[in-house]
Amino acid sequence: MMKKIILSLLCTCTSPLAWGDTLGLHAGAGRWYINLKGDVGQNGSTTTLDNLGFINEISNVYWAALEHPIPVIPNIKIMHSAISAMEPSTTTQRFTIGGIQFDAEIDVLTDLDLSHTDATFYYEVLDNWVTFDVGVTARQMEGFVEIQSEVTEKARAGLEGVLPMGYVNLQLDFPHSGVSIGTTVNAISYRGDKVADVSTRISYLFEIAPLMDIGVSIGHRNLRLLAEEFDDLYADATISGSFAELVVRF
Repeated sequence: MMKKIILSLLCTCTSPLAWGDTLGLHAGAGRWYINLKGDVGQNGSTTTLDNLGFINEISNVYWAALEHPIPVIPNIKIMHSAISAMEPSTTTQRFTIGGIQFDAEIDVLTDLDLSHTDATFYYEVLDNWVTFDVGVTARQMEGFVEIQSEVTEKARAGLEGVLPMGYVNLQLDFPHSGVSIGTTVNAISYRGDKVADVSTRISYLFEIAPLMDIGVSIGHRNLRLLAEEFDDLYADATISGSFAELVVRF
């Protein structure tokens, strides 16, 4: 009897292994309230983000995921995080950006952009009250640092290109409640470049139509970025904070 019970539970959990049985679209849009810490620069000459006037900023985040019942084709999720701000400051350190050296005690205006777009291709290993997804993410970095001052030319260093990352998503649904909790991880470590992007969330969705759910997610996201060889800009930064988003599921 015990063997039959165990076998029944295993079949229940793994019956949708590697794909779902229906076509579904999930989408979300929200705000990420971020705290910026770390260093940027070039050729070993860096300055802190705090020195450039960046501490607390707001990021807009949008995403959509398409899931389907075709076994050999991965599901796809597209996500864009707009991390862009412009701040004035008075420098307290000497540093280099875009091949130009900035001395201490000068007024600068810094345009910082660490925006990125993720294309994630994943398979559903489990898809019931436990969701477990694995796959790969191609992260298109679209960033730069651009600095202006009255005593130097405009300086710019880029952080652009594609980073491949491993992707894991785990979600636990509480049946008949609309409540779920989850964690999503994107990460890579290659040569001098490292990214660890971890978010945790709690969500509540309710049915407003037979094939449509709507709700909210709140949580915390921590992005750790170390870019030494990736592009012109050296960046060793932590971008973290709470987020809230509206979620729709068809």
